[in-house]
Amino acid sequence: MLSWILENPLITCRFVLMHGELTWQMTGQPVCGLDAASSRLGNLIADGRPLRWRDDGEADVAQQADGTRTLTLNVLSDDGRLRLRQHAQIFPAHPFVRLWAELESAGDAPITVTGCAMLDLRVPLAGRNNLFHVEQFSWNYRPDKFALHKVQIVPGRAPHEIRMGSFGAHYWAPTSCAWAALRAGLDPLDNPDEALSGDGLVIGVEFNGKSRLLAWSQDDHTHLRSTIDELAHVVAPGTAFNMPACFVGRFHGDWDEAGYATQRFAEAHVHPPIPDDRYPWAQYNSWGYGQDIGEAQQLEAIARCAELGIEAVIMDLGWARCIGDWRPDPVKFPRGLRPLSARCAELGMRFGVHMALAQMNPTAPAAQAHPDWLIHLGDDYFGAAPLCLGHAPCREWLIGEMLRLIDEEGVNYIIQDGEDMVKRCWREDHTHAPGDSNYANSEHGLDLVIATIRRERPHVVLENCEDGGCMLTYKMARLYHTSITVDNIATYATRQGIYGASYPFSPRYSVRYMQDDPNTYTLRSAIFGGPLILMQRITDWTPQQLAETRAAIAKYKELRALVRDARVIHLIAPRHNVNGVGWGWDAIQAVSPDRTRSVVMVFRAMGDSSQRAIRPRGLHPEMRYRVRAEDRGALGELTGAVLMRDGISLRLAEFDSDLIWIEATSPSAT
Repeated sequence: MLSWILENPLITCRFVLMHGELTWQMTGQPVCGLDAASSRLGNLIADGRPLRWRDDGEADVAQQADGTRTLTLNVLSDDGRLRLRQHAQIFPAHPFVRLWAELESAGDAPITVTGCAMLDLRVPLAGRNNLFHVEQFSWNYRPDKFALHKVQIVPGRAPHEIRMGSFGAHYWAPTSCAWAALRAGLDPLDNPDEALSGDGLVIGVEFNGKSRLLAWSQDDHTHLRSTIDELAHVVAPGTAFNMPACFVGRFHGDWDEAGYATQRFAEAHVHPPIPDDRYPWAQYNSWGYGQDIGEAQQLEAIARCAELGIEAVIMDLGWARCIGDWRPDPVKFPRGLRPLSARCAELGMRFGVHMALAQMNPTAPAAQAHPDWLIHLGDDYFGAAPLCLGHAPCREWLIGEMLRLIDEEGVNYIIQDGEDMVKRCWREDHTHAPGDSNYANSEHGLDLVIATIRRERPHVVLENCEDGGCMLTYKMARLYHTSITVDNIATYATRQGIYGASYPFSPRYSVRYMQDDPNTYTLRSAIFGGPLILMQRITDWTPQQLAETRAAIAKYKELRALVRDARVIHLIAPRHNVNGVGWGWDAIQAVSPDRTRSVVMVFRAMGDSSQRAIRPRGLHPEMRYRVRAEDRGALGELTGAVLMRDGISLRLAEFDSDLIWIEATSPSAT
C-alpha cells in the first residue's frame, strides 16, 4: 500500500494506492461539514474493461505563491499500457478539493475510453441525507423556471438521477445546474429555524458536455457518481484523455450556506476575474428590434443608452450577413460595425455582438466550401444548421473568424448563443471518433474556442447564452465572465431564475434579459444579480418610461457591489408561475460579508394576502440595525435578533414591490 497526504488547516485529503485501486478520502474540522469516506479515483473503462492500477506509483507536490497546493500522482495500469496522472488541489481559506486527471497512452496501440466517472464519492450515512439541486432553463419542460429539488436519499430506493450540461432549451425533460449539495439531518427548506447547524458537502462539475449524477444510499453510505454520457474517446499513442475536473467542498449550515461556500470558492479559484470594479454592468441588447436593425437606428439607440446610464451595448442576431458568415450585413451596416463600436467607446460603453458559434447557415461561404463541417442541413436555429466544433478544421476556422471580427470591428463583448452548444455528431469523416462528439464537441470543441479567445484577446468579455439559460456548469463558469439564467421572458419567471441560480452560482452569473414594459415593479424584478440587460425598443419609450428606467439603473448601480459579493439569503421562493405572471409573495436578501449591510427585495405578484411579515436572516443577533423601506420610509431601529425573530410587516398591492435596507448603527448593549 502507498499513501499520500494533502492538507491545509481546514481539510485533510488522504490518497491510497492498494490492490489495483486508487482511492481518496476527505476529513476536516468537526462540525464544519460532512467527510468523504474512501472513494475511488481513476474510475475509467477502456477497451471494455475497468482499469486497474499497479501498486506502485510516485507523487509530486507543487505550491503556488498564494498557498494553493497541487498533488500529482503517477500510476500505471496493470498491463502497463496506460499512465494515469491524477491531480488533487487544495486552497488556502477554503475547505475544498479539486480533482482532475489525464490518461496517457504508454503503449504502441490506441485504446478507446468508453466510461468515465468524474466523481465517485462515498459519504457516511448520518441518519438521513438530503440532496439539493436546482434546475436550469427550459422553454418547454415546465413553466416554473429554475425549480428547486430536495430529495431524501434512502437505502433501498432507486438512485436519483440528475442530468447536467449542455441541453437545448427545447429538451422535454428536466436538466439541472452542475452543482448539488448533500446535507445530513433536518431539511433546511422545511425547517429553516431549526436546521442552521447541519453539516454538508457540495460538488461542482466542470464539464460542458452531457453528464449525469446518480445519488443513492447503500451499505451505510450515500453514493454520488458523476459520469460522462456517450463516451468513445480514442487515445492514440502519445496522446491523452483529459478527465474533466470536479470539486468537493464542506459546509456547515443550510442550503444558503452551501451556496455561499461554493460561490466564495468559485470566485477565488474558478471564475475569471471581474472585468472591472463596476461589474456587473447595466446593458442594452438590440433584440427588441428583432433582426430589423441598422446603423442609423442603432446609433440612435446608443445615444439613448448613454442618457439612461447604460454601460454595454450589444447587437443581437441580425447584424451579420447570415449565421456563420461573421461579417456585418452590408445593407444594414454599410460601414461595418466600426461606427457603432467607436461611438460606444466615445461614450464610455462596451460594444459587443451575438454569435451562434456552433451553427452555420448552409448558404454561408464556409458551408459552401466545406459542407462536411455541418452535421446535417436542417434548420437547427433560425435557419442555420448544426456545426461540429469537435472537428478540428471547423474549430480553427471559427477561432480565426472570431479574432478577425474582434479586431476589425472593435468588438469587446461576445454573447455565445445557439441550440445546444455541444452537438451530437456521428460523422465518420471528422477528426473526432464517431460516437465521441459529446466529449469532443466540449473538451476539444467549444471549450478550446472560448479558451483561445480568452487567451488571445483578454480584453473581450464573454457571456454564455446557450439557448436561453442552459449549460450552467462550472466549466462554463471557468471560461465565461457571466451567464444568462432565463431568456427574453416575463417578469415573474425572471425572478425565478435569479432565485434558483443564486444557490449554485455567484450573483454575477444571473444575467436578466428584460422584455416587459418598464415600470417600478418590472424594473425592480430585474435589478438583483448580474448584468441587467434591457431588451426593448428603447427609442420608442415615453418620457415616463425613460425616467423610471433611468432611476432603476441608478438603483441597480447602488446595489450591485453589495449583491455581487453578498451572502444571498433565499427567503420566500417564487414557486408559482400562474398565467405567466406568478402568484403570491417572494423575497430574496443580500447580506454583506461583515453583516453590517443588507437589502431585502420583496415582491407580490397576483393573489395572496395583502400583508405579510418578512423575516430576514444572516444578521448579527446583537448588532443594532436601522431599517428603511425604499417606498415606505423609516421602519425603526432594532437588533438583529429581533428582526430575525419578528420580521418586518409589509403591505403590498398586487404586482407591487419594495426594497428594505438594513444597515448597522452600533452593537446592541444587550
